[in-house]
Amino acid sequence: MVRRPIRHIEGTRGTILEAALRLFDEHGFRDTSMSALADEAGVGAGTIYRHFENKEDLVEELYEAAREEAHRSVLNMGFDEGAPVRDRLYTTWRAVILNYIDCPRLYRFILKYESSAYLRAKRRAQTEDLRAPFRQIYEDGVAQGLFAPLPESVYASFFTGALSHLVQEHLNDGLALDDEMIDRTFEMLWAAYTSEGAPPE
Repeated sequence: MVRRPIRHIEGTRGTILEAALRLFDEHGFRDTSMSALADEAGVGAGTIYRHFENKEDLVEELYEAAREEAHRSVLNMGFDEGAPVRDRLYTTWRAVILNYIDCPRLYRFILKYESSAYLRAKRRAQTEDLRAPFRQIYEDGVAQGLFAPLPESVYASFFTGALSHLVQEHLNDGLALDDEMIDRTFEMLWAAYTSEGAPPE
């Protein structure tokens, strides 16, 4: 049974968002028309406009829903806010990899949205609590002298860049991301994150 990519939104609104996720993944934001979206969702165009003001409004809500689903998946993997920095980072790494493999469109959409020049100047629907676990790992790592005091975005880029390439290799049958490989790649991430592997100030 295929997992629904956005499980916490039910009804017509959820159906529209999941149809949008499929089309945006296949055709991109600009090349997905509202009429095509209505056909994919199996609803009338008027129904979409009863739920969303326009395409940009729909894209932003889809991003917020996708981030929330990704956040839930990490917490459901047993994330412990009181655990050591290394354990929290490992739980996040493993959870995101496994959920990315399980629902690649969701994560590709998140990455595509966050790097999109088309949407960069628009209102960013980034609820602070969705980033809180990673931000706290970063802040605690710096405070404890584990990480060099570089901007948080540097650490986030290492995390998402390495992870997305690894998962895409796995999905393209180029790399088996089994438990052993997840652990080994995490060791590489940890080496890059820790102060010993960081560039001197």
